[in-house]
Amino acid sequence: MSDQKKLAPVMDDLKGDKLEAGKLMELDYEIQAAERAAGKEERTYGIWGPIWKFMKWREGLKGQHRFKKKTYLWLMLLTGFAGGHRYYQGRWGLGLLYTLFCWTGVPLALCVTDFMEVMPIAADEDGMVVL
Repeated sequence: MSDQKKLAPVMDDLKGDKLEAGKLMELDYEIQAAERAAGKEERTYGIWGPIWKFMKWREGLKGQHRFKKKTYLWLMLLTGFAGGHRYYQGRWGLGLLYTLFCWTGVPLALCVTDFMEVMPIAADEDGMVVL
């Protein structure tokens, strides 16, 4: 039975009523769950929709970077507030942003998230990781 036929009785119930946001939201969640089960890509709505789409687009452009884990962690510890680890990683744009905003403390907070991202990755026999 197709999804259209399954949803038809529910939509008929809604036609007589004033379309309430709660009912529509429940239907949307059901549709997304069915699409996810069918292997379709998820959609995001609202204010986060464009941000999510931009992040997916940017992720496709981003290449993988290979670097020594120990060197990266030491640079993060010593120069992370100014983006030294990002320059070493080969992400010059991000390193420049870290350097420009180092006086705000935001790069220091981002450095903690970078640490949590890299620490659990197992290094290969040469001590290199790919991120």
